[in-house]
Amino acid sequence: MAVKDKVLAALEQARGERLSGGRLAETLGVSRAAVHKAISTLRADGLAIDGVPGEGYRLACDDDSLTAAGVEALLQTRCIGREIVVVPSLTSTNTVMKEQYLDRPHGFVLAAEEQTGGRGRLGRTFVSPSGTGVYFTILLHPALPLTHIQYATLAAAVAVTQAVSDTAGFTPEIKWVNDVLMQGKKLNGTLTEAVIEGESGTVSSLIVGIGINLRPNPAWPEEVRRVAGAISDFGPVPRRAALIASVLTHFEQAYSLVEQGREGELVALYRERLCCIGRKITVVSPLEKYEAECVGLDGEGHLLIRTADGAETTLSTGEISIRL
Repeated sequence: MAVKDKVLAALEQARGERLSGGRLAETLGVSRAAVHKAISTLRADGLAIDGVPGEGYRLACDDDSLTAAGVEALLQTRCIGREIVVVPSLTSTNTVMKEQYLDRPHGFVLAAEEQTGGRGRLGRTFVSPSGTGVYFTILLHPALPLTHIQYATLAAAVAVTQAVSDTAGFTPEIKWVNDVLMQGKKLNGTLTEAVIEGESGTVSSLIVGIGINLRPNPAWPEEVRRVAGAISDFGPVPRRAALIASVLTHFEQAYSLVEQGREGELVALYRERLCCIGRKITVVSPLEKYEAECVGLDGEGHLLIRTADGAETTLSTGEISIRL
């Protein structure tokens, strides 16, 4: 880690408090001149760091800069997010992850200030302007059978609800399979994609793309505005680095249950956050749309539904809307 990243990590961990140049130099094992140079570089990068002679440096409480070092300083993980790249703009974090970063280690994260060609489920596309949300993708190299990859999506949904609760002060719900809602408004989307090894047909990588709305997106078309929401609609907007770090921390905790063969515990966490059980729903797939009732969730996270003719079936693909 470069000196400037070490200095930023120290300031992030002590956010709002002053750290003297001498204390930083001693803690980090560098010279005071190196600390001063790092502070100058960080300020040039746009970070709001103030300094008072005799008192030290402080990262402003309201600074919302998004940097790799800033996220890393807030992580409570062993693996997930310990290598992270943050870029100003790209098409889609999922797309670029597949194009450029599949050789990175398990737990690598790619984040962007904005996306110009984001992708969602069922082929949807969208624009994600800077300042309106957080956009990042987690790379996994799972030692799991193909039948278990849906658990990564469940882990992401659980992680987002927990992170929003931690950083924004309210607790949203999950709409199967991966949407996080507050009072019926969609706050987030998750797109999980598998990369298949050609010769063996096994999963070589999983990429889990997560986007969370911080503020209303001016690019939303009218039909999206009717269903979309943002954290700012329901509580204070958290700092982006803090929200991403919280999601990554909770994701590692949730996904580790699958790695340890404790899928039932993850499904239980997911089930208790579901908002659709016992409610009338509309099932939407690429081929059809029909009315049903949600009656439960099976042990693999598949939705149990009862159709209009009274037949009960299991839903493993597609998506639903909740009838109000």
